[in-house]
Amino acid sequence: MAQGLTTNTINTDTNGTRVTGATPGSNIYGFSAAVMFDKGIAEAPKPRVFKAQFGDGYEMRVRDGINNTPRKWSLVFNNRTREDIDNLNRFFIVLASVDTCRLTVPDTTAIAGTGSTVNVEEAVTVVIEDFTRTMPNTLYYTLACTAREVFE
Repeated sequence: MAQGLTTNTINTDTNGTRVTGATPGSNIYGFSAAVMFDKGIAEAPKPRVFKAQFGDGYEMRVRDGINNTPRKWSLVFNNRTREDIDNLNRFFIVLASVDTCRLTVPDTTAIAGTGSTVNVEEAVTVVIEDFTRTMPNTLYYTLACTAREVFE
């Protein structure tokens, strides 16, 4: 598994139009591998909690749902060719913050009982929100986005 963004069930074609039935984990149109984000991604889990506060200072809390700690990642694709950023931007426009894609991120976990740490990767289903394309010159562009974990 390679880190970066890949398709889930939607992709684009040569005209940038929507193509359904993509194989989950396949490459986004115009790329020969997963689209790797720049180093320094930020992961932000946000637990959902129901709270009841009472007048005497007493507070009760309970988890909201089964998957109650969705995560968000801030991703940046800096100084990439105009063609690459345009292909990625078209893909995000087609997804329209409704359809999902796959984000593979590093996941460092401890192996129980051994005390050692192993680096593994985790594929997460995400919705791309708040993407911004910056065009400082005619050759190289930058794209920044927020990937929000969803459970389907």
